[in-house]
Amino acid sequence: MPKAFDAIERAAISAALAKVGLRHFERHGVRAARIEDICRDIGIAKGSFYAFHPSKEALFMAIAAEREALHRRDMFAFIAAAEPGRVAARFFDLVLAKIEGDPVLNIVLRSGELAYLLRKLGPTQVAAGFADDRAFAVEAARLWPVCPGTTAVDPDDLLGLMTLTLTLATQGHLMAPELYASTTRLLRDLFVARLEGGRP
Repeated sequence: MPKAFDAIERAAISAALAKVGLRHFERHGVRAARIEDICRDIGIAKGSFYAFHPSKEALFMAIAAEREALHRRDMFAFIAAAEPGRVAARFFDLVLAKIEGDPVLNIVLRSGELAYLLRKLGPTQVAAGFADDRAFAVEAARLWPVCPGTTAVDPDDLLGLMTLTLTLATQGHLMAPELYASTTRLLRDLFVARLEGGRP
C-alpha cells in the first residue's frame, strides 16, 4: 500500500514528478519512459506514483497542461497590452516562438508519440482538449484590441490560424530551411491579413 503523504510532502513530490518526469520524457519519449525510473530518481516507491497520477500518460498530460496554462497567460497578457492594429504580426511571432521552443511539444512531435497519446487519451479527452482550445480562442478574440471601424476578430479564424502555425512548425523539420522560412513569412502575412485587414 502506498505511503500517505502530508500536504507539504504531496506538493514537493508533485513538483518533483513534473520536473523529473519531463526530463525522462525528453530523453526517452512518453512510450519508452518508465514509471519506476522516474520514481527511483525522486526517491519514492513505484506504488506511491499512483497516489498522484493513474499513468505516465496522465503525468505527461499534467505537465503539458501546466505549460499550456503558462503559454496562455503569456498570450492573454500580450493581447491585453497590445495596441489596436498592431497585434497580429507580433502575436504570430509569439505563438511561433512558443511552439518552436516548447519541450513538451517537441516530445509530442517525435515519431509516433502524438498518435500514441491520442490512442491512450481516448476520444473524450481529445474532444475536451479541442473544446478547451476553442474556449481559449473565444476569450482571446474577445480581448483582442480592435481599431475603430473594423470588425472584431473571429475566434474560429484565430483558432484556425494558430492551428496552421502549429502544423507548419511541427512539420518544419521535414522542409529545407529556406522553404520553412518563406512559408513561415507567408503564413505570418496571412495571419495579419485575416485578423487585421492587412495591416503590418
